[in-house]
Amino acid sequence: MAPRANPSGARAGVLRRVLQRVTATNEDLEDDELRQSSVDAGAVTIADSALRTRVNLQGRIEVLTLNPKGTNRWLEAELSDGTGTVHLIWMGRRRIPGLRAGRRLSVEGLISADDGRRVIYNPRYQLLAE
Repeated sequence: MAPRANPSGARAGVLRRVLQRVTATNEDLEDDELRQSSVDAGAVTIADSALRTRVNLQGRIEVLTLNPKGTNRWLEAELSDGTGTVHLIWMGRRRIPGLRAGRRLSVEGLISADDGRRVIYNPRYQLLAE
């Protein structure tokens, strides 16, 4: 006799996912959407990216900062994909047309660590449709 499927177990899984969506905050739902769109586009998630490797990431700019310290100026952005954040630093740049907080972006570069945070220096980038 073949083993029977457990329909109550399947229903419990569906019910658990529905309850998670209902009780999730807007920020949690946005993070899930960002993570899923990154995975769908074939990008690696920030949480899964290994240090000192070339990565292809996709996410949303959360913070955009111009660092005018001394004569070394650079543009810094914090990219989030719902699983974590990475700091993007364009050395020698004061601005990049179209780049602003809230904009979706695809980047490629070598991910490293600086003072405990993930960083990509001078990444290749592509602005994504809004």
